[in-house]
Amino acid sequence: MLKNRDVPKELKNFNSLFFGFEYKYNLNEVFDDLLTVIICAMGRGTQEELYLKTIQKYNRKELDILCNLFAELVNIYTFHTAENDWCDPLGEYYECLTGNYKKSNFGQYFTPKSLCDLMAGITIDKYNFGLKINEPCSGSGRMVLAANKVAKGNYFVCEDLDPICCKMTAINLCFHEIRGEVHCHNSLMMDKPRFSLATNYEFWKNKTHSILFYNND
Repeated sequence: MLKNRDVPKELKNFNSLFFGFEYKYNLNEVFDDLLTVIICAMGRGTQEELYLKTIQKYNRKELDILCNLFAELVNIYTFHTAENDWCDPLGEYYECLTGNYKKSNFGQYFTPKSLCDLMAGITIDKYNFGLKINEPCSGSGRMVLAANKVAKGNYFVCEDLDPICCKMTAINLCFHEIRGEVHCHNSLMMDKPRFSLATNYEFWKNKTHSILFYNND
């Protein structure tokens, strides 16, 4: 088990809940399923088939744990956004698993928050908004979150080859009230996306967080 001392303080409860799956499931798959469940929940009833397919292997108690994990994340997002700051709880936990859990198959490390803030401050004009900005290797979306802190109101097009990264990016954008789209494909080859996600469509009109899933197969 990943020890609580190895994760940030605000993720300790999340970690304790998550490792309830350790002895029965591959944690890589559980993490991916959690992301999918969150995306379906934020799909506002548009992804019931994908949701039911994702949860079918879990029992009632395990589904309750997934719900509690989601609630933990919402609390973290709410706290940071209320402080006019950005956070990446999914990316932070992902890194902890990669670095400390010997059975992990994740293999991802992301740009530190302080460096993201520095780079965003250098490249983004805080008085300029309404732009369409591309992030060709989004990871968990940290550069977009930092850019949005400097200047809100821009639209982001994010791309990544890793499906888990794309899902984390979409969830991060959703709960930071950022409008954008995320495409799972090789941005160098510009091949057809495996799937795409649109975040906070018409948020300006209804103030409703949302993620729309598009399967491009």
